[in-house]
Amino acid sequence: MYTDSAECARNILDAWQRKDLDGLRAQLSLSNGLTPADAEEQERMDLLDGIAQQMRQDLPPDQSEVCFRLLEHLALSGNHPAIRSRKLAFFRC
Repeated sequence: MYTDSAECARNILDAWQRKDLDGLRAQLSLSNGLTPADAEEQERMDLLDGIAQQMRQDLPPDQSEVCFRLLEHLALSGNHPAIRSRKLAFFRC
């Protein structure tokens, strides 16, 4: 079982790049079983689920550039802290 969305995305990418259709099907099925650690991970998992659903509909994959790039982003950005916006201070004129 996966520990986070980044690990799952890496495994999906790996199966896709190896052109392992059975492995890809298995990885796409496993993407539904993740439990989020926090709200940010939930958002990443929602994105991963959307990608996986699209890919399941298009099996065998047609090398969709959008899905591939989104998976790469999820795979590479999993261990980094989120970028948080800060409230702007308003100055009196």
